[in-house]
Amino acid sequence: MDARRDCEGRYHTLMKMMRSIVFLLLLSAGVCRSQDLVFAISSGSAMPMTAFSGYTLSGGLLKDFGDALAAALQLTPRYLLVPRKRVEEMLQTGKADIVCDLKPEWLDGKNYAWSSAIFTNNLIVASRTDTPPANTLRDLRDARLGTIHGYRYPEIDAEIGVHYTRDDAMSDEVNLAKLVLHRFDYIVTNSLYFDYARYVHPSRQQLNAVSLKINSFNTYCAIRPDGKLTLAQLNRAIDALHRRGAIDQMMARYRTAPK
Repeated sequence: MDARRDCEGRYHTLMKMMRSIVFLLLLSAGVCRSQDLVFAISSGSAMPMTAFSGYTLSGGLLKDFGDALAAALQLTPRYLLVPRKRVEEMLQTGKADIVCDLKPEWLDGKNYAWSSAIFTNNLIVASRTDTPPANTLRDLRDARLGTIHGYRYPEIDAEIGVHYTRDDAMSDEVNLAKLVLHRFDYIVTNSLYFDYARYVHPSRQQLNAVSLKINSFNTYCAIRPDGKLTLAQLNRAIDALHRRGAIDQMMARYRTAPK
């Protein structure tokens, strides 16, 4: 009888210890998650913004920026790769803490807090060297344009309305490949991407150095008002990166041919 009681006592003691261990593990996991800064990253973007190794963000301007921003905030960066259409969903549902390199009008939600500007870029219409560059948006009337699925082009819509055909791709890289293969004569892209491609793309000699600039724009980061960061914290970190020239240095690395 005493032996049985002794076994039961040991069993209950062991169970208490196991429950304590499980509790500590869960608590530790929660603390680790609270120390992460989770970025939602579009899997449809390309260099110089993003480089992927399988399902991991391995390089590019957004990783450089994300790593530096997280360090300034004393957090650990974590990158969640999702299709472009799901980037906002990750922020809305709290699966991501922050999304960057965006503008307010590119997202549906109106209640996000938007940071100071991070990057300056240009929206352009680019072509091959065997195609005359467009001088105005009206030159694109009735043309087939390489565009990005999920992206909006209000300037083109305002100028030529429905009188053009979107040929959507999931990324700038796919669009550029289709341009080189003569699927269409023009792509709507950004100067950071296209200028980088003119240095590194295998068919770079086919890429026209002259393009039509639709506009210049700044991009920003968005967070939820009830999220992990306050807007003041975020802006202090971004402004510090600008002041010490860190963001200019990041961008400069992708404006010349890789060594």
